[in-house]
Amino acid sequence: MSKNIFLTATNTDIGKTFASLILIEEFSKLGYRVGVFKPIETGVEEFPKDGEKLLKRAKEFNHLLKDFTIDDIVPFQFKLPASPFVAKKKKKIKFKKIKEAYKKISKVSDIVIIEGAGGLMVPIKKNFFMVDFISYFKATPLLVTPSKLGSINDTLLSIEALKKRKKKFIWAINLYRESKSFKKITLPYYKKRFKKIYYLQKDREEIVKKLNNL
Repeated sequence: MSKNIFLTATNTDIGKTFASLILIEEFSKLGYRVGVFKPIETGVEEFPKDGEKLLKRAKEFNHLLKDFTIDDIVPFQFKLPASPFVAKKKKKIKFKKIKEAYKKISKVSDIVIIEGAGGLMVPIKKNFFMVDFISYFKATPLLVTPSKLGSINDTLLSIEALKKRKKKFIWAINLYRESKSFKKITLPYYKKRFKKIYYLQKDREEIVKKLNNL
């Protein structure tokens, strides 16, 4: 049975796919066969761009994925760049199809990197959200947080959502914004609040070890 890692973030365009690519590489270095899965991708024009990046990188390390297509790892694709609940319009998101697609990838993987869409509370159905995929897949979450102004609020809200559901998780900061402003406007609070702060780029090996042990 494969171990599942669920990639989520405080919002869209924070760095989930960037983090997924890091995890694919780092887990592969440890000798694991890594699979990738993105149940739903919205904002799809010609093809799912995020899913395509994941599959291309995973195939570099896991030869058992050579015959997998983008439709295998992104079973639901919608054109409208909105939450799945809105983007699906009249089409139904069938969990049976998601489960079958996941089973296919898990059979050739020791670890499956499952990437969500948007943040934790993005709705898929009226009362089913991205955060609910964590329990659905029995996954360990990695929460990616930004380094821009306002990230403290977003980070704490996401952490509270995970704690409320009693999930063990790791959170890491993606320093894709100006690091000097982050050190001045955000880092002082994090240092006061948290014993350990992980940075997605710098602490990638330690993050993978932590995820592996949760």
